Amino acid sequence: MDDLQAENDVVQLDQGVAANGEPFHHLALRAEAFISEQGGRASEDLLISHVFGSTGSPSLWRPLLRDVLAKHDGLKLRGDGAWLLASQTAVHGLLPLREFVVLDVETTGLQPSRQRIIEIAVSRFSDGEAVSHWESLCQPERRIPAYIVKLTGIDDDLLEGAPKFESIADTVQELIADAVVVGHNVEFDLGFLNAELKRLDRPPVVNERVDTLALATRLIPGLRKPTLRAVAERLGIPSATKNHHRAGSDARVTGSVALGLIEHARDAGFHSLDDLKAVARPATRRPKERMPRASSVVDRSLLATIPKAPGVYLMRDANERVVYVGKAKNLRDRVASYFSQPLGYTRKMDGLIESLSRVQVEVVGSELEALLLESQLIRRYQPRYNTALRSHEQYPFIRIDVSNPWPRVTLSKARKDDGARYFGPFRSAATARKTVDLINRVVPLRTCPRSFRDARSYGSPCLQLDLGRCLGPCVGRADRDEYMALVHQVIDYVDGRDEALHEVLWTGLEDAAAALDFERASRLRRDLQASLALTAAQRRIREASEANWALVVTPGTETGRREVMVVLRGRMWAQLRVAEPSQPGELASRLARCWERYAAFGLREPDHDTVDDMHILGSWLARHEGHPAILALGDRASEPDWLALAEAALGLRRDQLDFDAWRKARDAGESEWGVEESALDGVVVAEA
Repeated sequence: MDDLQAENDVVQLDQGVAANGEPFHHLALRAEAFISEQGGRASEDLLISHVFGSTGSPSLWRPLLRDVLAKHDGLKLRGDGAWLLASQTAVHGLLPLREFVVLDVETTGLQPSRQRIIEIAVSRFSDGEAVSHWESLCQPERRIPAYIVKLTGIDDDLLEGAPKFESIADTVQELIADAVVVGHNVEFDLGFLNAELKRLDRPPVVNERVDTLALATRLIPGLRKPTLRAVAERLGIPSATKNHHRAGSDARVTGSVALGLIEHARDAGFHSLDDLKAVARPATRRPKERMPRASSVVDRSLLATIPKAPGVYLMRDANERVVYVGKAKNLRDRVASYFSQPLGYTRKMDGLIESLSRVQVEVVGSELEALLLESQLIRRYQPRYNTALRSHEQYPFIRIDVSNPWPRVTLSKARKDDGARYFGPFRSAATARKTVDLINRVVPLRTCPRSFRDARSYGSPCLQLDLGRCLGPCVGRADRDEYMALVHQVIDYVDGRDEALHEVLWTGLEDAAAALDFERASRLRRDLQASLALTAAQRRIREASEANWALVVTPGTETGRREVMVVLRGRMWAQLRVAEPSQPGELASRLARCWERYAAFGLREPDHDTVDDMHILGSWLARHEGHPAILALGDRASEPDWLALAEAALGLRRDQLDFDAWRKARDAGESEWGVEESALDGVVVAEA
């Protein structure tokens, strides 16, 4: 009966015309008002129910709704079936990708090594708008196959007098420059472009790229054949069917499709270029046997001068920019491994080998030195293909402003000299944020930004007081001693010193589970696990500052030399190169001067530039705990006995500086790696 009534309603609606002459204009306005009330977007089924007041099948009303709203400029249908206000489709400053270029080519076939480009177009988009467009025919110096003529409309007559690729190569490279390249099956277009550049002995284009075909497959449900035309239609973008398979028109449509898909990705929670690359990752990897090996595009003669020694390697492109930094115990073997991998073996390394021009190496004496040098070089050069350690400047601190009469717990981007307690920095911003949110939900401390330094900070309580999440210092309800006891409890918890607050959080989780609120319990469990990981990281930083005071003796880069690293407060303070043999008194004098500098200037609290090195050094010392070449400095309240330490450092045999062999022997239960008692008389081995 509902469907029959719906059919009668359709007949009646078909007879209606608005007073202004437009069919159903009032229904379009009603739909626009409803979508506005819903925050700018609404599902189509919900909109049908509101506009037509129907309880029948939405599929019956869907064609009429789309017909009614198609001519209304204020609304737009998105590919996933949601209706949006046209104003909501603006993407200025809100998208994970604000600037990019679209590349599209037409070719004489499908194989870049054998076929040629006959037309190329480059469109540049910025802040959701097309800002420039360039296209050109290209003389392939061969006849155009009949099926290509039928597909594109480009024939031999049209290409007569067209420029060769070599005459437009400079223009193409300038237009693309360092921009993110977008395309529908972008690897096809870049493959042909790089093949043409290779014929001219030019370096390939290795820009970051985003594939709208892969994006559409992941973001638009029910899309069977993700052709450019099909995706454009699903997104409500008019495609130029008359000029289909022409580079210029396809580039423009691809740009509009990219903007629509990027908006979809933003709404789905993807907020960066790395997120876009991840969601655009193909569902299946191409068969390995079809992937060319890296050795096919890079000359293996680059390996000729690389030694078999520990160190750091820097991969540079044709413009001498560092694109990747890595470390290795054996530089030759590690760099050679890149040549045996298929191109595209790992997604994060796509384009690395193609961009490689030369490999620079820095030989060091030990794995520890390589680890620390790698970290420093990544911070210095910010290489494109290094993701870990590159974003160190964004590490947040947890700030508890104990200088305020009523402290609160917040995140901070930097440590300031303002009397507050700072913890961190933490390498995971998401974990730090979850920890602060969890503390503010469980501990009734204030979250408002009031200063409490004048009368304006008091009165007008917020909702947190009514919810029981604040003790109410703004209205005089809070007891100062009780409030500060909670603050100190939070400080001890974040610093990894006390488990009392952890018990409170765990009790909340158990209460949620007992009340069968499993969704809340699951959320609390995830937040608690993240919080414990953060407090463990803070505890490691604190313990490293307290316990890691030592000399570390490692092999030198040259025969007959060794390195003596001075570790103070968990950080590398100095590194001394010592000849073999050498007088202990000379080394003791140098160590004493290092201590004098430390006593005069001290060390700052951990910051963005030092926290990664502290984690690396602390982890390495823990892994080699008990090694005879790690010499503790003893009681830090007084100056160490530098002469005894120097004698111990110089008394170590050369084979005792092999940390890998020592670790293997220790794990196997062997004991011949001990040192003579006389060499370590009065010296305690460090406890990492």
